[in-house]
Amino acid sequence: MTGEAATALTDRSHQQPSRRKLALLRLGLLVLFVVLAPLALIFARVRFRRRGPSALAALDARVRELWVTSPHDAVALLRSTFDELRPALVAATMNRIEVAPFGRFEPWEALTVQRQLYECEVALGNYEAALAVAAALPTQVEETILQQVDCLLVMGRRADAVALLERNLRIDGWRGTLRRRLTELGGSPVRSVN
Repeated sequence: MTGEAATALTDRSHQQPSRRKLALLRLGLLVLFVVLAPLALIFARVRFRRRGPSALAALDARVRELWVTSPHDAVALLRSTFDELRPALVAATMNRIEVAPFGRFEPWEALTVQRQLYECEVALGNYEAALAVAAALPTQVEETILQQVDCLLVMGRRADAVALLERNLRIDGWRGTLRRRLTELGGSPVRSVN
């Protein structure tokens, strides 16, 4: 687990960390996990005392129920919920957001709703809408950039996909996922567009 956490923490750096740095980071994470374990147990007990399903679980259940009879209604529900949650992402607030009839969402659950909405739009073949959902987040991250690239490619807009990747090379980490995708599409990973 510390290996995965250390790798995730170093993904955004431009150079691959040395084995020594990675080992020190893993050791630090292990110590941190041991120190924070008692707090995690306390929070787990408090969470289990909360009654009823979470707002995200209630939304997911309703979307799955609607998907069987009317996928478009399920997407409309996800879209309206995401529209209500998006201001929390923009404001980067830690306050919970009330969305009727589901309850209170944690701010970070908006990312899960975004991902689910994107996947539903793609499943229905609404690539233009999926592209808009992927671009709707205030901060672009590797996952949303790759979502946008996928949509652009399906819509036959290869040049736009290459341009998008070139514009966002600055956020590419040492693994080079965006550069690798750019190379696959025939773009130049050396060139950097501001």
